Amino acid sequence: MGQNLISRSLASTQNIVIGYSLNDLLFILGNSFLIATLLCIITYLTNRNLLKDPDGPSEEKIELILGTVNILYLCMGMTSVMILVNNNLARAFAIGAAIALIRFRVKLALNMSNSNVLFSIVCGIACGLNEISLAWLSTGSYFLITILLWVITDSINKKIPKE
Repeated sequence: MGQNLISRSLASTQNIVIGYSLNDLLFILGNSFLIATLLCIITYLTNRNLLKDPDGPSEEKIELILGTVNILYLCMGMTSVMILVNNNLARAFAIGAAIALIRFRVKLALNMSNSNVLFSIVCGIACGLNEISLAWLSTGSYFLITILLWVITDSINKKIPKE
């Protein structure tokens, strides 16, 4: 009975296309970006009082910004994942298995390695499902977030007094 249920659910979900237009994808990912940015700002402002010198540039401030921007990466990445899942149990298990397999097989040493893995999985699965516009939009959002993060942390890093 269990095998019959699985085979019926897999047969009923074949050839399902996500069906979002480019404008819909831009709207969804744009709202995700704006909401995540607001969450990042709130998190930064509420946690900056934990810094030794909240007004001056420091390595500690850069670490806080890097930690806060993970919210942005996760929100954008999970939005893309949920668009890909599209109420499809087989896709949900495939995405979960891919993330688990890569996460536990690859040693992630750097702070941003998790977001690299998440976005590469999302873009790879999107391409595999022939959702090329979602893959390019996810790549563009990853690029935008990374460039913004680089500009902010680089400007703070230049202000840190060198010993």
